[in-house]
Amino acid sequence: MSVASQVTNKVQEAQDAIAKASANAAARANSFAEDVNAKVEETINNADAALTTVAQQSRDVAEKARDATEGLKATVEDTVREQPITALLLAVAGGFLIGAMWKGRG
Repeated sequence: MSVASQVTNKVQEAQDAIAKASANAAARANSFAEDVNAKVEETINNADAALTTVAQQSRDVAEKARDATEGLKATVEDTVREQPITALLLAVAGGFLIGAMWKGRG
């Protein structure tokens, strides 16, 4: 075998090795990209589910607060109708208490 053919064979082997390494790197990069894409999608789905849960819980809390406020309002109205003098005295006492606290701040 001549030197020229040996050099040609070595060049061809090197080109084949480079092509194989390049294909292997491309496959690994593609696999890595797919893994990252899957993780991003999973994270987005988890975040979406969490936001949906938080939004529902917020609506539930707001509804419970509204119900409690309406219940308190009804209780106060009933108490004022049934015992107007007591309600008036409690309001006056509350006013004095708030005034004393306000005066103590200044």
